[in-house]
Amino acid sequence: MTNAADARRAAGLTLEQAAKKARISPRYLRQVERHGANFALAELLAQIYRCEITVFLYPNPGVGGGTPTSASGRRRNRPEAQ
Repeated sequence: MTNAADARRAAGLTLEQAAKKARISPRYLRQVERHGANFALAELLAQIYRCEITVFLYPNPGVGGGTPTSASGRRRNRPEAQ
């Protein structure tokens, strides 16, 4: 799978169907598919989509920067290069 949206489509789910199964809004799921999720949500979505959890922990680098998220779901700060 190349990304979370591809994994969802491969599982035969619409955005709305997947969001309902995960008990989150479709708008939030779209954000998660683009930018990643905290570990608990990534684990749940990987089960729903039947894919690797890394699809949600390390999303597409070309979309939104691909910065991994922490367990709290917040973006990790990367130190500035000097």
